[in-house]
Amino acid sequence: MSKKMLNRRQVREKAIQTLFQLTLNKELSPEEAMENALMIDAIEDIATSVEDVPYLSELVLGILGKEEMIDNLIQEHLKNWQVSRLTKIDLAILRLAVYEMFDVMDENVPKKVAINEAIELAKLYSDDKAPKFINGVLSSMIEE
Repeated sequence: MSKKMLNRRQVREKAIQTLFQLTLNKELSPEEAMENALMIDAIEDIATSVEDVPYLSELVLGILGKEEMIDNLIQEHLKNWQVSRLTKIDLAILRLAVYEMFDVMDENVPKKVAINEAIELAKLYSDDKAPKFINGVLSSMIEE
């Protein structure tokens, strides 16, 4: 019996978990962090191998490869704030959304979908103020 694939929202969650791990533990490789994320809340019939989830690798490795550029873009849209002061989870969510908005060559991820997904991730993983903050930062990017 083959394993079920993760849906896009689940893959985004795993990407956030991976990015968060990598900010906390510089010794981890991206592959180890992805494997760890896939094991969090793993269900027996769900894919738990990085090879089974190519979009996860595309997101994580793409974000890591353009991290400085993404952070600079985020910084340009922060008002009276610095990227270095953002919580690690909010930064991971913003990086994911920015990458999906501007670098994923997939018409199935319109900018508004990337923003909505980021807001939903913020509701799950951050504090009550984060969804509005993340929406404001990302919305200002697409207004340009």
